[in-house]
Amino acid sequence: MRGSAGSSSNSGPTAPNMTNLYGLPDDIQVTADGGLRIITLNRPDDLNASTTEMLFSYPNLFAALADDPEARVAILTGAGRAFSAGGDMNHFVKTLDDPEFARRVQENARQTIHGFIDVPIPIIAAVNGPAVGWGATMATLCDIVLMSEKSFLAEPHINIGLVVGDGISVAWPLYTSLLRAKELIFTGDRITAQQAVEYGLANRVVEPGKLMDEALALAEKLLKQPRHALRETKKLMNLHLHRSAAQMLDTTLARQLAATLSNEHHEIASAFIAQQKRKQD
Repeated sequence: MRGSAGSSSNSGPTAPNMTNLYGLPDDIQVTADGGLRIITLNRPDDLNASTTEMLFSYPNLFAALADDPEARVAILTGAGRAFSAGGDMNHFVKTLDDPEFARRVQENARQTIHGFIDVPIPIIAAVNGPAVGWGATMATLCDIVLMSEKSFLAEPHINIGLVVGDGISVAWPLYTSLLRAKELIFTGDRITAQQAVEYGLANRVVEPGKLMDEALALAEKLLKQPRHALRETKKLMNLHLHRSAAQMLDTTLARQLAATLSNEHHEIASAFIAQQKRKQD
């Protein structure tokens, strides 16, 4: 890490860099530098789309961060040219074929959304490329969102016969106007990095080559803040998300499950899967 954040008297002893810090799958890499934790979604050849194993590991990630006595700040980013393209195709197919699995996915989503909201340390999203669907959820549930000029957001669930993503239903109407959120969610349109800032979905746009430097510099500032005050302030600020989740999440997840099991979604998804297979042949 740049500068003295790793050795700051407020950040605790410097830990050696390591991968899989919390025993997570290799597709979720965690490194430590003093009080900083860098979380990298690590499936670059697949645009960091989350596999079933990854999706069911996110609650464990947040629990580990909460229990880590040295963790003060985290950065979430993606390897390669994408932040995250959402969910992996194999996971997508399984939710179509197995209703009981689809129910388990919904309950895991509940735990993950609450994990994002409740984790006591600030998380900075360094959005290095496309953040689509679940990727857009992860990016915008972070506490501060930095976007590369080459990145964009999109929430395309409705395009394949699904209802709005769980975390997006909780967060986006808070961050932007309800009218704006409806337009973005109803259309599934791509949101450029500059538009994301204008709409209130991101903090600022950064040159691609400077994105991680900017995220690290911001992390340095947060590492120097009084630990307890920073944590308690995050809890207070996230009361807004807590209230939104209390109002939205049960209904969103129930309607997501109904949509996942619907004929409309199956017809659209089956056609999409067949198209993808033809491209691979």
